[in-house]
Amino acid sequence: MADGWIDLASLVANSSGSKSPWDELATQIGKEVYVDVAGWHLYLRDMTAAPGLKMHTALAQQLGPQSTKRVSEVEVGAVLKKVPVKLGAGKTQLSLYDVVPAMCLGDLTRILEDYGRR
Repeated sequence: MADGWIDLASLVANSSGSKSPWDELATQIGKEVYVDVAGWHLYLRDMTAAPGLKMHTALAQQLGPQSTKRVSEVEVGAVLKKVPVKLGAGKTQLSLYDVVPAMCLGDLTRILEDYGRR
């Protein structure tokens, strides 16, 4: 994952079976948010961000701290634009923002808002 959108080494090191404060948020993201490729839906729980780290977990750990304040779709979209997604075994790379439908961007923002209200 080029561009270092988050400190992946730290996240992978901290995800070795221990509970994270963002586990529940990650579960919700993984159940509801997906990428759409030619009509096929690939849920973030099934995507890998880095070896040993699923995309829904990485996003929860990155976006979770922001959920304590009101977060907008623009802010969430800005984070997703920094997350590279390799397609075709790396022949093409798009941002996560480019492959997540607008509806899912809205869902992700709502999930963060709901989580932050707890």
